[in-house]
Amino acid sequence: MKTCNERPLTSRPTVRPGSPWSFPQCLVETLPTGLTVVRVPMPGQRIVTMEIGLEAPLCAEPAGLEGLAGLVVRTADESTGPHPGAAFAEAMESIGASYDGSAGLAGSHVGVDVPVTRFDAAAELFVELLNTTSLVEEDIARQIDASRASLAQTSQRGSSLAEMAAARALWPVGSRSSLPTIGTLSSVEKLNAAAAREFWAAHWTISDAVLVVAGEGVEDLDLSIFKEWTTSGSPSQVAPLQPRLDGPRVILVDRPDAVQADVRIQQATVGRSHPGWAALKVACGALGGTFGSRLNQVLREDKGWSYGVGMSSRPLPDGGVATVAGSFRTEVGADAVAEALRILTSSDDLRADEVDAARDHSVGIAPLQYDTAGAVAHQVAALVGAGLAPNWVDDHLAAVASARASAGEWSVNRAWRELLIPDSWRIAICGQAEELAPALAERGLEAVIVSPAEVLS
Repeated sequence: MKTCNERPLTSRPTVRPGSPWSFPQCLVETLPTGLTVVRVPMPGQRIVTMEIGLEAPLCAEPAGLEGLAGLVVRTADESTGPHPGAAFAEAMESIGASYDGSAGLAGSHVGVDVPVTRFDAAAELFVELLNTTSLVEEDIARQIDASRASLAQTSQRGSSLAEMAAARALWPVGSRSSLPTIGTLSSVEKLNAAAAREFWAAHWTISDAVLVVAGEGVEDLDLSIFKEWTTSGSPSQVAPLQPRLDGPRVILVDRPDAVQADVRIQQATVGRSHPGWAALKVACGALGGTFGSRLNQVLREDKGWSYGVGMSSRPLPDGGVATVAGSFRTEVGADAVAEALRILTSSDDLRADEVDAARDHSVGIAPLQYDTAGAVAHQVAALVGAGLAPNWVDDHLAAVASARASAGEWSVNRAWRELLIPDSWRIAICGQAEELAPALAERGLEAVIVSPAEVLS
């Protein structure tokens, strides 16, 4: 009788290239009210997503009331005029619908997921929410308590503190980009129902809003109910984001009980409208975006300092930001930062095989990124809100697929050299300052030490 070790090994299967994929077709129309509507048919997606992108960005919040935009989003489904108290939640649950939303630098997004067979009832409730959300004192107070709890949790989470400290290092003092999305310790205490209702009335309007409906059979759905949402207003003015030129290059958040050093290395860069954006995305992937990337090969595989490092570039309302993120043992935290900066500013060009692997990974994961109606609807709403075509993803992926290490007008190495400036990296670390600060100084990285409360204030 053969043992397991004596069994013949099966031959390794051949890995074939994936089948061609494209972003779902988008059908654009405009309602008589002026609301832009994008239908995205997705056969097989029986859970339909309705998402509205609103001109309600974080920068529209009054100074000192940071966190207001998110507060309105989170409270909007607590109660409406026709369905006060828990009645709205019960009406949604009775048809298997769910509400979700978020607020960010580019605007606010609110949406409803529902089985396609219950779409009409859900659309009616969604429009009811848009027109008559109550935002009563009791609901607002409960959400403010949740914000306090979230900030308390964040004060004990090293990765979040490092991310917020990096924003403080990168963006001007007091700018909305430099402060937590949920608000600060002081601003949350000033939020109230009156301010929430005022923000809702001013910014939850059809002005520059977009409705995206994605899922099976959406091309045939009746959207006439959305004609009843007629609230108008003036679009918010989003000031261009300019990185700070002063201030500390390195911020160290002191957590004496931290078991590791959480690191963020960031700089402002170009956005989606730049012709080198696709090449920059591939460059970030080759430098640190995959397990085979340079940062991971050195910091994870060779040194064994981390379980993994990530690097990405993401778009902002104006421009973009490149970020390296990782967690390291405290005793090697300073070495890891210094080594990461050496790799990011190295004169050794990216090789063709490194670029090919990063490019193929970026193109290959697209079907997974957009495998649900919710993911597609959110992406389309974000694109239209940024002034881009709903099918921009296909154009972007084509540009990524054509990226080469050194060929083309915007090669990957050109994007790395010209769009990621060596002296523009800002660094944030959260960990034991007593150990990390001297080690960083020995490597020429003088850090400004702050407490978690300072980062959240």
